[in-house]
Amino acid sequence: MKHFSLIIGCCLLALFSCQKKTRVVYNPATPLQNLINTDTTLTLFHHLLLRGNDAALLVDDSATLLIPTNQVLRAAGYGEAIVDSVSSTLADRMLRYQYLPKGLTADSPIAAANLTRLGPPVYALKQANGTILLNSYATTSNTGKQVGKAKVYLLNSLLSPAADSLPQVLQNDTSLTFLAEAFRLTNFYDSAMLTGSYTLLAPVNDAFRRAGYDSLSTIDSTDIGVLAQLVGNQVIKGFYFSNGFPASVQRMAGSDALVNYVGGLPQFSPGGNPGPVKLLYGNQVTGNNLILHWTDGLLSP
Repeated sequence: MKHFSLIIGCCLLALFSCQKKTRVVYNPATPLQNLINTDTTLTLFHHLLLRGNDAALLVDDSATLLIPTNQVLRAAGYGEAIVDSVSSTLADRMLRYQYLPKGLTADSPIAAANLTRLGPPVYALKQANGTILLNSYATTSNTGKQVGKAKVYLLNSLLSPAADSLPQVLQNDTSLTFLAEAFRLTNFYDSAMLTGSYTLLAPVNDAFRRAGYDSLSTIDSTDIGVLAQLVGNQVIKGFYFSNGFPASVQRMAGSDALVNYVGGLPQFSPGGNPGPVKLLYGNQVTGNNLILHWTDGLLSP
């Protein structure tokens, strides 16, 4: 019995000796995390991170962030109550579109494409006054702020997230249901717009009605060849933001369209049009190869 007790004691001693000691691992917050957690002008951005479940993005301290301040978010309608109630999907898209895995490039003659965590790029162009213009409407300072290994640019206006693709926009924008039906019937996007760079002048529903397409059933009964010509008339070859159209642009169908700026906004006048087509709003980055603008009319051949 004594021998048995001795054996048990030796086994227990060996067991405890072989067990690894538990180490407490201390992971200090990165400088980027400290900035977001403590800067009182960035509390709404911090809330967006929590809503989008994206706080882990701050662990990568070698990226570039485009951050809207509280003032910018409130001016765009994103006060505390709105930020705390937005869907996690929207918050995630907003944040990932403002998160660049590499540095911000803006020193090219035309807007430079900067890849984002969302996928579609942010287009940046340095202006004469030293600021950087993003997607033709949002601005930030040229210098940015070094925060540890990260670079932070504070936005002077809100940068809207890009859309994944044109079909995504057409499926969700109720002001473009007539155009969406024309694209669906002709399969124009998949057959002609997956490669290359394009600018779409998207007529809103009222533009179709004024042109005689008073209902979706009218679109459905129109000859497919006519619809394909109609859609192609609205697609411009090349990539243009609202402030960067040349005097003449080439369309996928129809003649070239002349461009004239009135009040800072472009108007388009192909030869057969009874009057110019005006840009209502736009500069929507859509996927990797398309800029989308909403217009008040249909461009004729």
